[in-house]
Amino acid sequence: MALTWSTDDHRQVLELHGKLQQEFGALGYQQSSQQGYRAESFGGNSQASLGLSGAGRLNADLVLIGEMSWDLVNDSRYGDQIYSDEAWLGVRIRDDLELTAGRSDSPFNQLRDMTDVFNLFGGHGYMTDAALDDQVKVTWARGGLDLRAGYAFNDANKQDNNNGTEAQYGASAGYQADNGLGVVLAVENKQLGAPNGGIRNMAAGVSYRTTGGFYAALTRGRADYDDVCWVGPECIDRFRFDYWEGVVSYTYKQVAFGLGYNRLSLHEPARERWEDKMVFATEYYLLPKAKLYAEYLMNRAENEDNLYGVGLQYYF
Repeated sequence: MALTWSTDDHRQVLELHGKLQQEFGALGYQQSSQQGYRAESFGGNSQASLGLSGAGRLNADLVLIGEMSWDLVNDSRYGDQIYSDEAWLGVRIRDDLELTAGRSDSPFNQLRDMTDVFNLFGGHGYMTDAALDDQVKVTWARGGLDLRAGYAFNDANKQDNNNGTEAQYGASAGYQADNGLGVVLAVENKQLGAPNGGIRNMAAGVSYRTTGGFYAALTRGRADYDDVCWVGPECIDRFRFDYWEGVVSYTYKQVAFGLGYNRLSLHEPARERWEDKMVFATEYYLLPKAKLYAEYLMNRAENEDNLYGVGLQYYF
């Protein structure tokens, strides 16, 4: 139901699209140093997204492309917020090579999409930003192969609260076979300003999809941190964050069921701690682009409550 304008020869196309979303439940934590992470019902969270994407063909090989999209979020904890989701311009060459500049999704998202498929919870191991400001990115895709690389420049006026990020770069390589098997490898390096150090993230994933509605995926990743001083005056000198992310789902007509498993570990010089989380999810499509969903996050860590929520999404 997106609105599309185009010239008679379809050489120039402009599309308006968006999303409406409403969620309820205990979707987050109220952190307490004495009681740990306690679930808190924050009431309803609303989000309205609006995007404008366009393409203009210059000749048989070159197409100018671009996108601008905004999110208006009403969160009972933080109030109303509006921010840019994506804002970039670029060129597509021979239908398989794209060069873009601006705020765009991270190359690491190619792997994130394998297991971070839930509407409310999931993706607990991915310590990366989904979208990056001031990023130059190149993407090449052909015959099931998808290669991406990006570099986000140092800019003190970044939109996100990114703990002093100076510059970061990353790359990913994926392949999707005709038999439903997919593999992805992704790396990312983030430079932080003093007193923090850098973050090096690497992960690999494999997925399998059938025409009968079955989907399964597993990712394994590791992030290495140098001199992190996020909370308080004390700093952690070099620690490692390891994670496993797994998901299985089955879709039958308008109904889908999913199960996610996250195993996370924090390695510090003096100790090692593991945590397990499980996500139970279901969704029902009222229309091809409108769905109801419900999820339950079960934490198996000490002093960390379970979370739950329901929601409604409508895309146009």
